[in-house]
Amino acid sequence: MKLIHKFFYFFLVAIAVSCSSDGGDIQNLKAAFSYQPDNVLVGTAISFTNNSEGITENTTYQWNFGDGSSATTKTPSHTYTKIGDGSYNVTLILKDGSREVMTQEQLTVSLPNTISGRSSLIEKLSDTKILTCAHRANNGGLPENSIAAINKAIVEGIEMIEIDIRETKDGELVLMHDATIDRNTDGSGKVSDYALQDIQEFKLYNDNGVLSNEKVPSLKEVLAISRGKIYIDLDISNKASFDSVYPIVKQFGMLKQVLFYSSKLDVVKTMINKDSEVIAMPIIDGEDRFSDYENLQNIKVVHYTNDSFNQTLVNKAKTKGWYIFMNAYVNTTATPDNDNYNQIDKISTLAGNIIQTDHPVLVRKHLNN
Repeated sequence: MKLIHKFFYFFLVAIAVSCSSDGGDIQNLKAAFSYQPDNVLVGTAISFTNNSEGITENTTYQWNFGDGSSATTKTPSHTYTKIGDGSYNVTLILKDGSREVMTQEQLTVSLPNTISGRSSLIEKLSDTKILTCAHRANNGGLPENSIAAINKAIVEGIEMIEIDIRETKDGELVLMHDATIDRNTDGSGKVSDYALQDIQEFKLYNDNGVLSNEKVPSLKEVLAISRGKIYIDLDISNKASFDSVYPIVKQFGMLKQVLFYSSKLDVVKTMINKDSEVIAMPIIDGEDRFSDYENLQNIKVVHYTNDSFNQTLVNKAKTKGWYIFMNAYVNTTATPDNDNYNQIDKISTLAGNIIQTDHPVLVRKHLNN
């Protein structure tokens, strides 16, 4: 009987030794990593630190950076050459004999917020030259808020475009002024009822009512073709959430190139408190509205209405160091030709800084002359 007990004792010891040297290692092996800098930029080397636990001299490392690149060193570095879809899944696999563990983390990759050879919008406004802004990117016979109109504005030397942003059913941001697509496309229904892929099945109408081959563009598409070429006024007022639009603009390195327009005081406050580089543009239609914003920090550009664009309020804006955005020939039958450019000349005389118009080529030519 004692012999049986002794045999059983040695059997248990053998099992215990086996678990502590093998099974314990399996449980202790853990893949983990961190990286620096936190803000991952295209063209900047990222250093990965291996924080894994339970590794031995036999452990191997397999890194996948999500862009088709890989590494097998313990602490690699990597440089992303483009933002792709905006984020990359970085995977680390540890192997040690029969043991294998994995961890994965999503990295958001952004473009630098400073564009080489390109002035920021505020730097540009510090010049005495008045900038022309194409309302809804509309440019002579093309669909409003379209890629074709934006490209033509760039070719024509228009300094800025105004575009309207709305959110789709799947959370993507697209260009559309109206809440529905009825007026601008061969489809119908609310923008918010469609996923991006579905809404881009429809075609946009030219401003003369002829159906084009242009599709509803996404904000990402527009930022990609506009970066370094043209300034943008993003109209999100009562259309899209600033919290949805901001990270995309930041990711494309366009914060210094873009205005965020809203008619809501609380939204403007959110903008300027979010990031000091955000250029929030409120609308001011009189003395009361001026009072709402005059004590806020980091206001740089204001949208004056025709009623508020008088010498008194202009002087107040200039005293605050604000630049003035104004409309001329927007949503009206009046044109520069039949008005003899009177609206443009008034804005010029009162020292406005940006003129938004449905006739950007004519206005630009007049200002150049």
